[in-house]
Amino acid sequence: MIGTKKLSMIRQEIRKSLSSGGGDAIQWLEKHIALGKRKGNRTEILQGLKQFLESSPKRKQAKRRLAAKK
Repeated sequence: MIGTKKLSMIRQEIRKSLSSGGGDAIQWLEKHIALGKRKGNRTEILQGLKQFLESSPKRKQAKRRLAAKK
């Protein structure tokens, strides 16, 4: 369960933890994905994480108000 955290906050925390070495989180993931593929390891998790970090937040949809029926 994620709780009350927003996805944008989770993205920031992941980026911060992956880039703690001073580099970019996406570059770090790309490097490890390439290394895993060369070794023949499965990289689905890293690829999914990279896709999650690259995806932009979805736009909020306007709420439709229904007229009160009489």
